[in-house]
Amino acid sequence: MNIRPVHEEDIEAIINLFRLNYGDDYAMPEFYDPLWVKRGVYSDHILWLVIEDEGQVVASGACILNAGDYNDQIGEIGRLVVDPATGGKGLGRALLTALVDASDERVEFTFAEARTVHPKTQKICDRIGLMPLGFMPMYYQMTWRESLVLSGQLFGNGRLLRQPGAARVIPVVAPLARLSLRNLELDEAVEVVTDAQAYPTDATFTAAPLTAAAMVRLLRIEHGRLMEPEIFSAMHVDLGFSQLRSKKAEYLVANEGEQTLGAIGWYFDEHNSSVRLTELIAGDEAVRGTLLRLGIEAVEQKYNPDLIKCDLNAEKPRLQQTLSRMGFLPYAYIPGMVFHRTHRVDVVKMMKLRVPWNPGPLDLTEPSMEYYNLVAPLFAGAAKPG
Repeated sequence: MNIRPVHEEDIEAIINLFRLNYGDDYAMPEFYDPLWVKRGVYSDHILWLVIEDEGQVVASGACILNAGDYNDQIGEIGRLVVDPATGGKGLGRALLTALVDASDERVEFTFAEARTVHPKTQKICDRIGLMPLGFMPMYYQMTWRESLVLSGQLFGNGRLLRQPGAARVIPVVAPLARLSLRNLELDEAVEVVTDAQAYPTDATFTAAPLTAAAMVRLLRIEHGRLMEPEIFSAMHVDLGFSQLRSKKAEYLVANEGEQTLGAIGWYFDEHNSSVRLTELIAGDEAVRGTLLRLGIEAVEQKYNPDLIKCDLNAEKPRLQQTLSRMGFLPYAYIPGMVFHRTHRVDVVKMMKLRVPWNPGPLDLTEPSMEYYNLVAPLFAGAAKPG
């Protein structure tokens, strides 16, 4: 068997591997589109490998080298599929090992999402040094809403650029933070802020969708973009109005007369019935809190999503508390996930689940089960009744 870079003539074989494994239910339906797959084959931002056996492609996997913001140096390893007829030969582990080896000089943080209906990928991640960092409940829409385990590792300068002790978390986040720091062998205490106050949510202003004219005024606001970002994503106003429209990003902009006070951004994933909050820009705490409330109300009314998710700055306990008050719960803690200005910042991943609790069939390894035991009771207790 031979591990090699993907070629254009492999496209149909790769699509067939997804159909053999998922039928037509894969969470990312674009993987059934030959033109979309072809763009990935020729992308400079994707490291894509296949395993070939006697002239046949029997496994495929990729590392997305520009996951996150452009300077975060995050690699997302995934899209792993193996021909079911070749199971038990260690192809998945060989492919993931090759991807990690090929990408670790280009990224400072690498992560993978492992399925929970069987422990195969969980075990592979453990063996190659990608450690569990969270449990993602009911995250993707497949035959049912399937849960995943989030695993990751810091590479190269990733550890050196973290600022130990910088994180400040609310009590509900603390157990996840301690477990993730332990799993990545980061020997530091977790500062727990027991008296964090949520942002006010009753500021008075007008709110309207983003326009090109408002974009100019919004770019003059530094807080939340250049200074003290509180929500992280690869989607931000610096991309420009046309790019945001092409990526189907939406913004709600706060105005007071002719003055722009801030904005909140998000995008909707129709297939998975999920919304991701992408950016929160505002200098005033009451504006930030009110924008969060209005933005969440807007997406709930417009899309009625199954879940709303957000990556938060672990150094901002007041934002954590604000979203906690709005029904968001933590499901992962990622040390050093993003880079801002001079250091890598820890990230708290939080989600608001808006459907009845049903994580589906689970087969978890012992390290994965530790996260399930922390996360599942929170969501099960808060979920909407059936």
